[in-house]
Amino acid sequence: VYKRQRMLALVVMMPLLTIYANLMGILGGAVVSIMMLDLTWSMYIEQMMATVPLKHFLIGLFKSVIFGVLVALSGCYMGMNSGRSASAVGQATTNAVVYGIVLIIVFDSLVTIVTTVLGI
Repeated sequence: VYKRQRMLALVVMMPLLTIYANLMGILGGAVVSIMMLDLTWSMYIEQMMATVPLKHFLIGLFKSVIFGVLVALSGCYMGMNSGRSASAVGQATTNAVVYGIVLIIVFDSLVTIVTTVLGI
């Protein structure tokens, strides 16, 4: 039961964190543009919406769900196969992080290839 809850929590939180990071990036870009480039808020939003299509946001959300699954799987797998000592837990944590990063890079590349081939 707990494994499913951990997986679900990470799969749900990763897209929420992605949305939050996107909003903070937009807000940061707006602050810099308004203060340093003398743009108005409406000019910034208009240019951003003309330059960045909604499909990029949706692809990012799709990828964040995949990344959440991959991180949860690597963390749970390494945690379940960890030894009982502190050094074994540390080694399992290191392995989970390494596997998570490698899986994210591989699946990010695959999604990029698929979206490029499909013309999305």
